[in-house]
Amino acid sequence: MKIAHIVRRFTFNEWGGTESVVWNIALQQKAQGLQPEIICTAALDKVGEEVLNGITIKRFPYFYPYFPMPEKDRSALDKKGGNPLTPVLMRYLKEGNFDIFHLHAGGRIANYAIKLGKALHTPCIMSLHGGVCAIPAEEMKLMLKPLKHKFSYGGIIDRLCGVRHAPESRADMLLALSREEVGKLQARYPDIPVQLFPNGILHRELPDAGDFRKKYNIPSDKKVILCISRIDYQKNQKLLLELLPPHKDTHLLLIGPVTASWYYDEILATAESLGVKERLTVIPGLKPDSVELLQALKTAYCFVLPSRHEPFGIAALEALDAKVPLIAAAVGGLKDFLIDAKNALLFEDNNAQSLLEAYNRIEPLRDALISGGEITALEYNWRSIAEKLTAVYRELKA
Repeated sequence: MKIAHIVRRFTFNEWGGTESVVWNIALQQKAQGLQPEIICTAALDKVGEEVLNGITIKRFPYFYPYFPMPEKDRSALDKKGGNPLTPVLMRYLKEGNFDIFHLHAGGRIANYAIKLGKALHTPCIMSLHGGVCAIPAEEMKLMLKPLKHKFSYGGIIDRLCGVRHAPESRADMLLALSREEVGKLQARYPDIPVQLFPNGILHRELPDAGDFRKKYNIPSDKKVILCISRIDYQKNQKLLLELLPPHKDTHLLLIGPVTASWYYDEILATAESLGVKERLTVIPGLKPDSVELLQALKTAYCFVLPSRHEPFGIAALEALDAKVPLIAAAVGGLKDFLIDAKNALLFEDNNAQSLLEAYNRIEPLRDALISGGEITALEYNWRSIAEKLTAVYRELKA
């Protein structure tokens, strides 16, 4: 079975949750004897073909149908929220003799691929990694900010090509990451099959922390509060700075690519105003196979995920697998597998006082959190998830 995993972007330079999901599914499918390919635009990377671990990755030219489109706005859309046109990618899909189109992107890429799939009688399955029903209005507004005061000619092209509908309404099956999203999708698209399909992780043994603290100037006597995620307003890392003033023995470590530079600047400015700049370390992205990511987990006193909305939360699972006490906002898909005081400590969305109260509960519950988290992490492994996905493919092909 030949599978096209169609993604808006796929780069090892700025790794995110979608990349992690697509890559791990492809690796498991390769091990099953299937033929997965990763098909994407060249956003944040370069046009061409790459083969890694037996997986072919093809990146194609693309453009955003807006005028004007200065480089800073193009870069912002590449990082988050871009809705490009990529005719060359679609031509490759048409000629590739794929058995399944698995879409990990929305917008135009999904719409044109689904139209092509209908013409080729190729089943189209769509994973909604970022959610479509639960994105807060304010976040959507920020995501679309680079398109403000621009002339859009993409709609003209879409109409000429007969592409006018939400892609979710035309897919053969939708895969959602949370029960909340499943319910909303079923109500919105009653004629489309919707399945709950969570993400997974691969267990990784943590190495010795070595000289990680020394390399990044983190004092040995400080408790490291760790957050690994994109530096982005959705992830809400700025809230974590509120933990530092009342807890002088802490140091905040943020690791992840910067997808909103203005928000990164706000984090630094807030740290300055709170007088905690010296107790903040930001590493703007490490490769997914970096030993330093594992060393950071080994160093952590706790892991905090303060997201405003979170379709699933792979980073939370990875913290549980690493036996690091987890604190998380009670939002989105996190509520599906995290239980307060059992495997994590939950706090109210964007509530600094609730976050402080959760942090202060770590010590008496530490052993229980680690034990409960380890059990939860074992339930989400990529091998079994990929096997279930292959069964879905075969059902669609039948």
